Amino acid sequence: MHKKLIALAIAGLVAAPALAQSNVTLYGLVDMGYKWTGDKIDNRVSNRSAIDSGMAAGSRLGFKGTEDLGNGLKAGFVLEQGIAADTGESGQGRRSFGRQAFVSLSGSFGTVGLGRQYPAGYNLTATVDPFGSGTAGQYNSVYLTEYRWDNAVTYVSPSWAGLSVSAAFTMNANYANESAGNRGAGDSGDIRAWSVVPQYVNGPLLIGLNLQEMRARSTGAFDGEKIRVYDLAGTYDFGVAKLAASYGLRKASAADFSPDTAAVDGKDTRQWFVGVTVPVSVAGTVRASYVHRKTEVAVSGADAKVSQWALGYEHALSKRTSLYAVYADINNNCTARDSGLFSSIGDAMSNGTAGGDGYQRGANLGVLHRF
Repeated sequence: MHKKLIALAIAGLVAAPALAQSNVTLYGLVDMGYKWTGDKIDNRVSNRSAIDSGMAAGSRLGFKGTEDLGNGLKAGFVLEQGIAADTGESGQGRRSFGRQAFVSLSGSFGTVGLGRQYPAGYNLTATVDPFGSGTAGQYNSVYLTEYRWDNAVTYVSPSWAGLSVSAAFTMNANYANESAGNRGAGDSGDIRAWSVVPQYVNGPLLIGLNLQEMRARSTGAFDGEKIRVYDLAGTYDFGVAKLAASYGLRKASAADFSPDTAAVDGKDTRQWFVGVTVPVSVAGTVRASYVHRKTEVAVSGADAKVSQWALGYEHALSKRTSLYAVYADINNNCTARDSGLFSSIGDAMSNGTAGGDGYQRGANLGVLHRF
């Protein structure tokens, strides 16, 4: 009897360190191809052709891991570096881990994360977009949204019969611009921001609502101003085709001071997009979308209007490697061009924002490999 008890005690001591070991995974993605852009706002410039990185999805190198703490509790982390594969430089302002950098705790209560992360609202709309917020066809070349928040606290709840809630909060959403030395007009301090997304998933249906607010603090010209964002987005998969749609409102008390939109000359915005994803073979998928935005010019006058249509095809060579081809065309009205509220073709490496490089047509042809 005593021998059995001793054997059990030794087994417990051996198992304890094994329980606490972290499982670390190295992962990444390399995306390279040909990019053509033309029809520039400045008609003195013709077009641009180049071999570029990160058109469909930003090239990256990442580390992630989990540790089982027992009693259903787990610790985790993600450190993800953006890479310009055409030059070898780091992305996101040459940060070491500019894409994501956070630690998390998860359990029956859900998951809480601390660090540089995507806000809940962006996760919703980027998921709904047929192009997944990548290539020349991405919705956010026209649709104003926020991409990543520093110093963020995030929460993702468990799913209750398909219903879940995700949220994000930060006291300094603008740190990225400050560290890169890219402050906008009157931008010299912090932006406090929060985003809450209730979401429902049931079989082929996904629908979510983004409620978001940003408030400028100690930012000079925008001190005390705020922006409220409302996005209703969803998809429905019929099997032969997956339909997607999103409708959004941005209500700014003075001007859209968000560093991610570069739309400081604008005030209130109404925007929407529709799209479709169609599997045409075991390996092939066709994607298409139409995006429209109308922004009130802060100094009065006619509204700035922008629209974009996009068509693309992806062919999977394997589970990890695919080829893609995309074409997109943006139309800016005279007010959008004259006010600086125009949109231009973007890609996953340098997200399209109001302003940008000013090219209104674009084509991508590339190869993406995940590891």
